[in-house]
Amino acid sequence: MIMDAFGTTNAVAVDVYTADYRVSGTIETRFGRVADILNQMTGGHLHVAQATVSEHGDPGGTLAAQSATVSVDDILVMIAPGLATETHSEMRIPKRPVMAQLAIPPLRVTGTIHVAMGTRPIDGLLHVPERFVPMTNVTLASSRYPELGRTAAVLALRRDRAHVLLVADDENPDQLLADVLDERTAEAWLRSDTEG
Repeated sequence: MIMDAFGTTNAVAVDVYTADYRVSGTIETRFGRVADILNQMTGGHLHVAQATVSEHGDPGGTLAAQSATVSVDDILVMIAPGLATETHSEMRIPKRPVMAQLAIPPLRVTGTIHVAMGTRPIDGLLHVPERFVPMTNVTLASSRYPELGRTAAVLALRRDRAHVLLVADDENPDQLLADVLDERTAEAWLRSDTEG
C-alpha cells in the first residue's frame, strides 16, 4: 500500500489482453473497480509490475520482466480477480442485468452487462461515455486461441472495439422504470422541467 497525492493506492493483480498479447502482473491503483482503473487513467499507458508477457500465437514463448508498459488504446479486456464487483449504493444508478456477447477479435466475451432501468439494453452498451465497461459472470473464449478460455467474476472490456454485439433485449424495458421512479417523483420532475 502506497500513499500518493490522491490517497492510498493498492497493488492489484491483473490480466491484460490485447489482440496479440496477454500481460499478467500487478498495478498500483486507488480504484476499486476494474473499469474505473482504465477509464480514469490520465496517461496513455498502463504500467504492469512483475509482468509475464505471452503472445497468443506462441503460448510457450512466455517472457518475464520486472515491468511492462501496455498501450491503453490496445487493451481489449482487463481482469482484476481481487477487486470487488460492488460499489457503494449511494453512488449507483439503479441498473438491471442483461445478457450480452461481444466479439472483440480474437476474443468472444459472454456475460452480464448492467444497464440503466428504463433503457434498451443495446443503448446501455453503446451510449455510455466510458471506453471500458464492466461485465460480470463472464466466459472468455477464442476459437483461434483456445488456451485463452477462462471465466471471471468481473472484467472491463473495450466496447468500441467490438465487431459484433449481441444483447438480450426485453419486450418491455420501460416497464421496469416504475420500479425505480414513483409517480409523485416523476410528476415533480415534469413540473420542474416545464417551470424551468
